[in-house]
Amino acid sequence: MIPRLLAFGLVGVLVAFLIVNVINDQKERQELQALQEEYAVAPADNESAAPVESSGAVKEGNPVPAVEVTTLDGEVVNLRDYQGKKVILNFWATWCPPCIAEMPHMQEYYENEAGDQNVEILAVNLTSKDNGMDKIESFVDDYGLSFPVLLDETGAIGDEFQAFTIPTTYLIDEEGVIQRKLMGPMDRDMMVDMMEDL
Repeated sequence: MIPRLLAFGLVGVLVAFLIVNVINDQKERQELQALQEEYAVAPADNESAAPVESSGAVKEGNPVPAVEVTTLDGEVVNLRDYQGKKVILNFWATWCPPCIAEMPHMQEYYENEAGDQNVEILAVNLTSKDNGMDKIESFVDDYGLSFPVLLDETGAIGDEFQAFTIPTTYLIDEEGVIQRKLMGPMDRDMMVDMMEDL
């Protein structure tokens, strides 16, 4: 009798755990959607995010410009150095709520799927419009970000890539060609699907 009660109890605990995980996942998606609506950004999912074209050289179908940027670690990189990998080029700031909502999803994707999909994430902080290096470094530490964080210290890179609404993200293929521009936060599943299709 007692083993049977223990078995029922264990099944009950497992069912409760599953229900809590499903509810938390739905709540997280609702919060992400609420942020998209609050900041009037286009939904950034695979079906409904319309590509945004620019009138300059930075637009879909063109090669990524040969822009040199310094990373948070002090390394100078060129955006064309990443040819041979797919790139998620994301523009963000520490004060931006949709960027804050997106960062854990980006880190989770980077840790679990980016290597298998041959993807590099480059997170370009709009440093000239942010709240100082201490805040940026603290943000990176707090969120445990392990992908490269690039610093747009003059604002020129954000301007060149028309990152006027953030987060703004460019998807770049393995040949270094810009395939898509997205405005608004992404989640892990969206990144998996979009990079699979790239």
